[in-house]
Amino acid sequence: MLVGDHLGRVETEALLEMGRLDGALMYCMGAPESIYAGLALRQTLIGALRQEGHAFTETRFQAWFAGLTTLSDDPSHKARPPRAVCEAILTELTHSAWPVLARTAASLISALLAPHDLQSPDAAVELHTVNAHARAMVDALGAAALTPLPALDALHHAVAQSTVFAAVERAEPALKLVRADMRSDPHQAPRWAVEMLYGSCLQSAGALHHPIPLVGLIRPDTAGDMEPGEARIIRAATLCEIMSTQLAMLAHASRQSKRAGALDTRSTSRAPDVLALLSGFGAMRSAQIERVLKATRLGVRGMVQLLLTAGEIEQTTVSGAHLYAVRTHPSDRLGITAPLEEAFSDDAMDEYDASMAQIDRLLNNAASLQR
Repeated sequence: MLVGDHLGRVETEALLEMGRLDGALMYCMGAPESIYAGLALRQTLIGALRQEGHAFTETRFQAWFAGLTTLSDDPSHKARPPRAVCEAILTELTHSAWPVLARTAASLISALLAPHDLQSPDAAVELHTVNAHARAMVDALGAAALTPLPALDALHHAVAQSTVFAAVERAEPALKLVRADMRSDPHQAPRWAVEMLYGSCLQSAGALHHPIPLVGLIRPDTAGDMEPGEARIIRAATLCEIMSTQLAMLAHASRQSKRAGALDTRSTSRAPDVLALLSGFGAMRSAQIERVLKATRLGVRGMVQLLLTAGEIEQTTVSGAHLYAVRTHPSDRLGITAPLEEAFSDDAMDEYDASMAQIDRLLNNAASLQR
């Protein structure tokens, strides 16, 4: 297949997935939106920490966030302190133009019980500057008012030219007498700071209903001497994959919302709120649930016991403390996506189908003009 043909197909698929996500986001509100925001924040934090060079499992992340263990058994000396990174992300996203994401980020700051890093004060200052640079870059890209695919190329060009976000190549020391173990490697380029804000550019272009974080969008391997067509294919494929993942998260949030709503509880019970919280952000200890829901210890204990008895959550013990997580059913896994029809009302699906039909017509017209 010719590069041009392959490029056209991949870019069309990316735009279609973005259109599907945009249509789904328009009709996502209430509990599903809150759960989705929690999933998005969790994905953003984990993605940023791994981008920094921290190695950990998702289970370890939840225990670390709850203050029960270190993030890694063998911490990376090149990575920025993990708690400082999470604080910087959550603080920045409290200013998001997506109100539900902003509220969820603010509530999770209170639930961040992870151990303090020795380098946190210095790292906090650096990360504040990093976020300021990211905001400036995203604002400039948004002001250009480009459509999604040209904007994606402009994003990569801006990152490649940046002294803050461009990938740093390790240079050999000028003096060969310097021992290898004495070299000081720089931190990883904090691309996550731009990626978590870039959704605002897509929102301002009318491509997405909410400015969702998109950690993993920037592909530094497409900079340099790569053939432009191949670079665009890789970038579009990455965009398509991220949009597909977000759609899967949205469908998962809808299923979990229905599960919480189906609980047989009294009308004043907040047990569904606990289940929704754990469905979104993942495992938490009771102290975190108390802070997020602003509930009493006794109240949370009752909600948790109700959910345990109902078989909706499970309990694990880490460092002598209990972590509570949603009991996973086979169909609840993010890799198994239920049809979007299960997530929305018939009227909403009719409007969604009409929107997708319009997108198909526009893409077909664009393809005809290019021939």
